[in-house]
Amino acid sequence: MPYKDMDRKKEWEQEHRSERLARRRQLRQIEAVRIAAQPEALSGHDGAASILLPLVAGGALAAYHPKLAMEAGGLTLFVAALYKKGLAPMDRGNTHLGFRFVFSVE
Repeated sequence: MPYKDMDRKKEWEQEHRSERLARRRQLRQIEAVRIAAQPEALSGHDGAASILLPLVAGGALAAYHPKLAMEAGGLTLFVAALYKKGLAPMDRGNTHLGFRFVFSVE
């Protein structure tokens, strides 16, 4: 194998540089076509582990202060409903709606 000797490795890399670059270019094109054909398949993969953080934080908050945990859960449901309806207060800079809800619960 050319990798046992460093000089032969460098020679081999120089001789096959154009082939390696062409192969990388081809693989990038194949990957781009695959992603374009199935864009929704990758979106679920990225967020699979992100559900654990709110779950753990909610459990810790419930153990620490149950009433506060219920208020935080209610706020979460409220914001989720707004996002689903397309009326997200955080999208348009209307953060006062969320704060008004939080302070009205206390």
